[in-house]
Amino acid sequence: MIKILIVDDNEALRKLFCKMLEEFDVLEACNGKEGVKIYKKHKPDIVIMDILMPEMDGIIATKEILKFDPKAKIAALTAYSSYTNEILEAGAREVMYKPIAKEKLIQCIKEHLS
Repeated sequence: MIKILIVDDNEALRKLFCKMLEEFDVLEACNGKEGVKIYKKHKPDIVIMDILMPEMDGIIATKEILKFDPKAKIAALTAYSSYTNEILEAGAREVMYKPIAKEKLIQCIKEHLS
């Protein structure tokens, strides 16, 4: 089964994404620091990464995950287009914007895993 890590500080959004992605094995992290830790332990197939979070933002977390695993697949999901260049430069493969439809989210996941 495909394993997905959702990294977002908004608990309600994480729960919504878990429901949207119930056909997958979904892991959750509430900030970038926890996301890096969970990535190292579980090596998910793809990470859906928020950008603005406490403790460690998505840009630093993306760099840390890619330092550990250069082949990691990370897609950013944010409400702020002003951080697009920074997260792409950090190594994210794509930037998606909140709110996002279930179909678009699943399409992104499948494209990056094919």
